[in-house]
Parts: sequence; structure tokens; C-alpha cells
Amino acid sequence: MNQPPVNCDKCKEDFVIKAIELEKFDGGIERNYFICPHCQEQYTTFYTNQRVRKNQTEMAALRWKIQRANSINKVNRFLKQIEALRSDNEKEMNRLREEMGKGNGPES
Repeated sequence: MNQPPVNCDKCKEDFVIKAIELEKFDGGIERNYFICPHCQEQYTTFYTNQRVRKNQTEMAALRWKIQRANSINKVNRFLKQIEALRSDNEKEMNRLREEMGKGNGPES
């Protein structure tokens, strides 16, 4: 799959994101980011913590259950659970971005 290029805010060069890097912090917090290959500017994509990663694992398990569900009621129940976990993750990741984002490169 061809990925469209992004434009660096700092050096204004276009580039394709080749890899997402991972930086670990105390308390189980992880920062996912990419780097401009021209000027080395770092762009944070998102932060996670143990709660977010646990929710992501639960969502994957629920998607697996949806594929094997034998009734629409079960599918709807699993979808409702996934939406609750997704909403919780969105709030938690926004909180982490606000808490951790200061001094850790530009937020994108």
C-alpha cells in the first residue's frame, strides 16, 4: 500500500513515514512517534499506558468474538462493549497527550 507523503512543519520537506518509533517512560507510558528524515524533527502520533493497551487487547478479543457470533444480539452486545472501550481509550489517550506532550516534540 502506497502511503502519501507528509510535509515537515520545521524544514518543509515532504517524506513518507517509514517507521513508527517507540519511547518508554516510567509508569508504563509509551510514546509512538515518527521522525523527519531531513531534519530529525519528531512528531508524536499517540501515547498509551497499561490501561489503553489492555483495552486494545480486549477490543481485539471482542472483534474475534463478533466473527464467531451466532446471533445479532451477541454482535450488538460486543459492538457496544467495543465502543465503550474505544471511547475510554480516546479520553485516556487525550489525557496522556496533554500530560506528556509538553516538551516531547510537536503534537500532530
